[in-house]
Amino acid sequence: MSTVQNLPARVKQLFDIPNASPRWFWNLILLPFLVTRAVWVLVGYFAYGNYVTNPNYTKYFERGFFLTKYFLLDMFARWDSAWYMSIIQGGYQPSADLTQSYSNMAFFPLYPYLVKSLGWLGLDLPNAYYILVGLILSNILFLAAMALLYRLIFVDLNFSEPTARRTLGLLFVFPSAFFFSSFYTESLFLFLAVLGFTFAMRGNWLGVGIVAALGVLTRSQGAALVVGLAWLYMEQRKWNWREIRPSVGWFALAPLALLAHFYSLYLKSGRVFAMFEAMSAWGRISADNVNDPFRNLYAPHLDVFKIDLVIFLVFLLCSLYLLWKWPTKAYGVAALLLCFLPVYTGLLVSVSRYMLIIFPVFILLGEKLENRNAYDALRAVFFALQVIYFAGWVNFYWIA
Repeated sequence: MSTVQNLPARVKQLFDIPNASPRWFWNLILLPFLVTRAVWVLVGYFAYGNYVTNPNYTKYFERGFFLTKYFLLDMFARWDSAWYMSIIQGGYQPSADLTQSYSNMAFFPLYPYLVKSLGWLGLDLPNAYYILVGLILSNILFLAAMALLYRLIFVDLNFSEPTARRTLGLLFVFPSAFFFSSFYTESLFLFLAVLGFTFAMRGNWLGVGIVAALGVLTRSQGAALVVGLAWLYMEQRKWNWREIRPSVGWFALAPLALLAHFYSLYLKSGRVFAMFEAMSAWGRISADNVNDPFRNLYAPHLDVFKIDLVIFLVFLLCSLYLLWKWPTKAYGVAALLLCFLPVYTGLLVSVSRYMLIIFPVFILLGEKLENRNAYDALRAVFFALQVIYFAGWVNFYWIA
């Protein structure tokens, strides 16, 4: 009972930052949050219909929307959003042939289950309601993640306040950062990842176990998060197996949660490996990915795939540097796995979105970019790409 009674105090302590600059949350998080979102809305309204139309998806222009007629909501819901919506409204449904036809069984359940909210009561609610709930959830979780990240950098990792400030600044303008405010899982996963490492730095292994379980139910990169947190557990014990305590048992929550999800899919489909079979239909598990892994790079013009390749290589090198140079190797391990898992098949699609949640790399960049001109130049390039990406996104181009 005392733990429950102390819960508000514990939550407050998570965001308690001694010696932080005055009004740090407003200056470093809330103000840039409001400014960037305002820019996206303006870009969305200006670009929609005035951008070169994607000839493959003219049906959405003809219909006038993707999931809802409310454009302010609809502009933040594209592509995978429809599959999350299908889980919310109809649950998991196997296709006739999981390995050949797309199905929502390839998607993880935590985000759509949270968004469903009142829908669990059996109410017949419109798409706009669910999108609104999803966007509110994404934005709140992003703000919480940024506050936790600031504290993790400044307090737990003992970096300077300017390093923390630069890290947040880069995250706000990263080319695919609009996914943090979209009907997607990025904000939820970033929040869980930063929260997990915050708990681990404090030795709260029950909290780590819960976060790890939620992480593997959010997206495939949750497995990388579990490994990184387990690595940190052993690092804190200097890899002395005799120092392992019963608290390590909390890590079992992650595989148990995943097995429970697999079992629920089995009940729906009769297939033990339903999720993996469903993923193969999306091209993630295919012989073509081994035989011709870079087929998306063959176009003669500069496109998203080529930019994503550059981003991936930068994040890969930064992850290796973290593993080599940082004294706490768990951050490098987590970064390397978070970087590697989405492209292990060789299919370079959605890379900039997958790199978006690798917060240790952003910390490294925030630490190293002490030269103001270099930092501002990188932010300018990032933000220019962000505007272009969002303009394409609202006009039904595959961005990430």
